[in-house]
Amino acid sequence: MAAKFLSLYDQSRERDLLKHGRFYVAAGVIWAAAMLIGMAVFGINWGIDFAGGMEMQIKLEQKAEPQRIRAALERLGFEKHQVQQYGGEADNEWLVRVERVAAVTPEQLKAIEAALGAALGADSKVDFDPRLGDRFHLSAAIADSGADVVALQAALQEQQQKIVTAITTVPDVTLRKTRGPDGQLTTEGAVVRDEPYQGRVLYTVMLQGVADRVAKGLTAEIGTLEVRRVDFVDATVAEELKTDGVIALILSLALILIYVAVRFDMFFAPGAVIALLHDPLGALAVYVVGRMEFDLPSVAALLTTVGYSISHTIVIYDRVRSTMPASPPGGLDNATVRKVVNDAVNHTLNRTINTTLTVLFTSGAIWVLGHGSLRAFAACLTVGCAIGAYSSAFMAPTFYLWLRERFYQAPTEDKRGLTREDRARGVV
Repeated sequence: MAAKFLSLYDQSRERDLLKHGRFYVAAGVIWAAAMLIGMAVFGINWGIDFAGGMEMQIKLEQKAEPQRIRAALERLGFEKHQVQQYGGEADNEWLVRVERVAAVTPEQLKAIEAALGAALGADSKVDFDPRLGDRFHLSAAIADSGADVVALQAALQEQQQKIVTAITTVPDVTLRKTRGPDGQLTTEGAVVRDEPYQGRVLYTVMLQGVADRVAKGLTAEIGTLEVRRVDFVDATVAEELKTDGVIALILSLALILIYVAVRFDMFFAPGAVIALLHDPLGALAVYVVGRMEFDLPSVAALLTTVGYSISHTIVIYDRVRSTMPASPPGGLDNATVRKVVNDAVNHTLNRTINTTLTVLFTSGAIWVLGHGSLRAFAACLTVGCAIGAYSSAFMAPTFYLWLRERFYQAPTEDKRGLTREDRARGVV
C-alpha cells in the first residue's frame, strides 16, 4: 500500500504563477521602500548593543523569577532592559542589562563645573555627553615641572585628589565606588587620567550612576543582592557595532552575488541579489512598525533570513538549469524559457511552503512566548522567512525572465558543435 503524503499545493495542475510577475515585483519593491521611508521618518528602536548601556552581574540572596526582575526594572524607568540567568539555577545569579541614561541633570552639571573651576582654575573644561551616561571628561592645566618626573607625579596626584574632593561637595552626585581587596567600598579608579600633553591633562571621571540606581532599586524591590561585575558599552563602541552589522550584511550579499554568478550565469545573479535586498528590508517591519529593539541578535536574524531566502532561490534556479532543453542554433524562444521557469516554480513550491512553515511554527512560538531580545529575534526570523519565500518563488524568477528576454543573445556553436549552454550543462 503506497504511503500518502499531505500536499499543501497540487503541483500536478499547471498554473501560470509568473503571469503577474510585474505585480509581485512591484508589491515587493513598494514594501521595501515603505520600510526605508519608515526607518528614515520614525527611526529604529536601537537596543542596548547599538545605543550603549550597562551590564551587571548580580547575585540575589532569595529566589526571584525573571519576570519579577523585569517588572522592577520597568518601574525604575528602564524601558530597554534584558534579564538572563547566569550559571546554574542554584547559583541565583543574573545578568541585567539596561540602557544608558544620564547620571546628572543639567543643574548638577553646572554645579560640577563650578566646583571644579574653583578647585582647578577657570581654564578647566568639562565635556559631558549624555550618551555616555555616567561619565564625563575633564581637561585641566598642569604646571610644567621640567625634567623632574617625581615632582610631576606629585602634582598630578594632588590635582587628582582635588577633583575627587570637589565632586564630593556637589549634592546628590557621587563618584563610582568599587570594592577593594579588603572588601571595602572605595572611589579608587573613579578618576582616571591620561599622560600630560602640552601642559594639560585629560581626566575621565566616572560617577555612581546607572549601576548604583539599578542595585538600589532591585534591593528595594526584590531583596539584598551582591554586585559581582559591572561593564559598560559606550557610544563609540555602539557606533562601531552598527557599522560592523551593516558591513556584515553588505559582504554577505556581495558574496552571494559572486556565488550565483559562478554557479549559474549573470542572468540568474541579479534577480537573486535584488530579492535578497528586499528580504532584510522587508523584515525591518518588526523594528519600524512593531518598534521592537534592534540589537546584535537582530543582525543574526537578518543574516539567517538571507540564508533561508537564497536556499529557496538556489533550489528553483537549479531546477530551471536542469530542465532547460538544449538550445537550438537560433536559441530558445522566450515562451519556452518562460514555461520552463514557471514549471520550476510549480514543482518546487511544495518544498518552499513546507520548509518555510517548519521554520515559522518554531519561530512563531518563540515570538509569542519569548521575552526580550529572543522575542525580537524570533519575530524578525518569522517575518523575514515568510518574505524570503515570497521573493524566492516570485520575484527572483521574474527578474531572471526579464533580463533574459531583453539581453540574451543566442549562443554560437564551437568547433565540436556544442553551444555554451551545452557546455554549461556538462555536455562533452
